Amino acid sequence: MSNTGSGNPEESNEAASLPVNRRIPTRIVILGLFSIVFAVVVGSQVMGVLYAIFFPPAAPVPDQVDLISHTTTDYGTDDWLYSSTKLSACDLVHYYQSKDGQCRIAPIACPEDGSSQPAPGSTTNGQNVARCVASQNFSIFALRWEVIIATGATSNELSQFRLSREIYWTGAVPPSNPPTLDGGFPEAEDTYLPPTSAS
Repeated sequence: MSNTGSGNPEESNEAASLPVNRRIPTRIVILGLFSIVFAVVVGSQVMGVLYAIFFPPAAPVPDQVDLISHTTTDYGTDDWLYSSTKLSACDLVHYYQSKDGQCRIAPIACPEDGSSQPAPGSTTNGQNVARCVASQNFSIFALRWEVIIATGATSNELSQFRLSREIYWTGAVPPSNPPTLDGGFPEAEDTYLPPTSAS
């Protein structure tokens, strides 16, 4: 008996029946390319949202300030307290106005000529000077920041400010009252209307 060749005729018939050049059907190629494009488009949208959730933008903070405290009540709701020995309260007002903040400034606290120092005798230590508010959209979300700026609590501090940031995960920023120096509470108004009698 000779073991040099294959004596099985079925193996030779199978080898002869297989095509030499195999081709992928065009429909499968087009469907694969469409799936890749769809995954890239949807994935880029999802990645942007996920990035915004895990790394939300911070509220603007100027240089030359020192962090005193930071509290977080919920994810995306933060409160920071800063002080500065180099920036005056008026410098902070100008900074937050340059960051699109709508500011309400105490009368005569900051001169209108753009000076960084308040008029002599116009403020005392720890006195509120301004309140600024701004909102911005990012990804499909929105945020609002608010800063209350005051003169320094001691003679060594030129200023201190409390910065609050709240992220609105629905993407809609609720309306707010214009900034006031009393913490944002509008004056009480008599809005009671007596019921009218039906005739």
